[in-house]
Amino acid sequence: MKIVLPNRQGLKSAVGILKDEGVIIFPTDTAYGLGGIFNSPKVINKILKIKKRQDRKFTLACSSLNQVEKFFKLNVEQRRLAKEFWPGPLSIVVSSKLAVRVPDNKLGRQLAQLVGKPLIATSANLSGQKNIYDSQKVIREFVKRKHQPDLIIAGGKLKKVKPSTVVKIEKGEIKIVRRGSIKI
Repeated sequence: MKIVLPNRQGLKSAVGILKDEGVIIFPTDTAYGLGGIFNSPKVINKILKIKKRQDRKFTLACSSLNQVEKFFKLNVEQRRLAKEFWPGPLSIVVSSKLAVRVPDNKLGRQLAQLVGKPLIATSANLSGQKNIYDSQKVIREFVKRKHQPDLIIAGGKLKKVKPSTVVKIEKGEIKIVRRGSIKI
């Protein structure tokens, strides 16, 4: 497991690992996230092992609304919400397994942009545990585990905030799947 800083060299290392279907931990606008290329079975399986989780439902971090629309078809209401709240902590369900968002965090957007695909951005903790907001805690937590990410971007302490609000559009109506920091 490699540990890097959120600088140019660290970003370059992270992008190389992501393009090789590796898994990284990186700071987001809500907490530290565990991620990799969203449509790689190898990445998905590794993330599930690291988190000790079975559920294959994930939130994806995207670089922009344009990137979201390259991979997913948004309806009028989804696009309206995206334009109103992105970048920011709003996740929009786009399939039975995936929700997307454009984080209010330059690093997360850059990673997705440089890789050219949305990235899984699930919380970097064991399933059911609390979110982690400090890179030193992330390192301590993962260094002792059997299943580890390939790289950690150590971005220091993050401000503790609520997770993203997750919404689903059904028959033109907005349904709140998870209450978070955005009120709708």
